[in-house]
Amino acid sequence: MLPVFLPHACLDLPHGNAPGQLLPLTPREAKARAQLRALRDRALAEGAQVLILLWPGATWTLLAVEPPADVAVCDALELVPNLQANPEALEQMHQRAAAGDHLVWLVLQRPAATLH
Repeated sequence: MLPVFLPHACLDLPHGNAPGQLLPLTPREAKARAQLRALRDRALAEGAQVLILLWPGATWTLLAVEPPADVAVCDALELVPNLQANPEALEQMHQRAAAGDHLVWLVLQRPAATLH
């Protein structure tokens, strides 16, 4: 089961009653969103690429991905094919999100070179 991959900037979309805005947030939702933004900002400050994964059934995951040091990633969406290539990891994230664990930090590493 594949999620919808969203850029982390969707956390910055405006809420309100004006046309084109998302529905207003309750005070509790606004506080939770501010906390989620703080976690996202911390991950970005530590050099991670951040995505939001939306799963069928309205569960979600805030995913921070730390690519190898020698890999330049300009946009976190560039990592989506790599994530889709690992369905086991995605399923594990989905199960964790369904259980209430919505934060995942992945550290990507290159496989060790083998000598022949």
